[in-house]
Amino acid sequence: MSMNWKSVDRVSIGIIALIALITFLAFFPLLSVGVLALSVAVVLIPFQERLSKRISPALSAFLLTLMVVTVGFLAILITFNVLYQNMDYLISLISSILDGLRPDALSDIPVPLSGLGFDEMIDNFLLSVKDALFVYLSLIPTLAIQLLLFILALSLFIYSGPGLKANFQKMIPESSRKNVMVIYKRVHDTLYSIYIVHFSIAILTFFLALPFFWILGYEHVFFFSVLCALFALIPFLGPVIVLAFLALYALSIRDFRSLLLIIFIGYPLLGALTDLYLRPVMMGKRVEIHPVVIFIGFFGGMATMGLIGFILGPLLLSLVIGGYQIAVQELGGVPAPGMDADT
Repeated sequence: MSMNWKSVDRVSIGIIALIALITFLAFFPLLSVGVLALSVAVVLIPFQERLSKRISPALSAFLLTLMVVTVGFLAILITFNVLYQNMDYLISLISSILDGLRPDALSDIPVPLSGLGFDEMIDNFLLSVKDALFVYLSLIPTLAIQLLLFILALSLFIYSGPGLKANFQKMIPESSRKNVMVIYKRVHDTLYSIYIVHFSIAILTFFLALPFFWILGYEHVFFFSVLCALFALIPFLGPVIVLAFLALYALSIRDFRSLLLIIFIGYPLLGALTDLYLRPVMMGKRVEIHPVVIFIGFFGGMATMGLIGFILGPLLLSLVIGGYQIAVQELGGVPAPGMDADT
């Protein structure tokens, strides 16, 4: 049934829009929490629709929220447990790096590294780590509140999502409904790709790291593999951080064999293969976007919007491409690539 826009109370709609704008500005500092909760909820809404047919919507929303919180909690718990269990080993590696990269210790290296100021770099790094720890400790109360708000918002979005989706469809004119739902599907597919692909890349990185660190010959193969998997959740920087740390360690103990393995095998296998090829290709297949656009979305989004740009960057570019396809179809009269009559 088409909506008669002439009968719409424009004054009421204007007041509602003004209230929404004021609310948005008032809660703007929490925008990243809301966007994160909403993006996760969009991915889970299809599961909520299926589960709510068998159990109550409130219970299904609770179970899905509990699943997300449990997975996140386990990831954090595993991270801290792995670090705690291997803290002595990690400290010994850092000590070896600090001792091995002192200017007087670099004199026997054939490459002239002693003049690069490693001592100042190490001192500045330690000061930065110390300052960062104090900052994060001071942010614990704020982070706890944001976590609570995320859980509540996620549960609310999952519970209300199917109803909001149905109401939103009713408000759209019949002539525009098809194209708007194409846009919604693109939003869902993009967010699904962001979360599911990154989780898959982390698992793949773990299994690729196991044989590499075994060949490398250092102790604690499982420790380094878990670290690479966890860091792989950070696009383009994840395993590279672990490999760079081990490269410094190899340099400090004059283990040039390991250094060459890290540079010519470790980085191509754990960095280039996963981040420069598999991640954008796997995302591109779901949303039919060129891998280069995925790169632009990640880098550009994080450069302009911070961490939340990791989600919004690819999503906005995906919507731009979807809008282009719809415009070609509507104005040109023919389906654009990636769209057809059954989309």
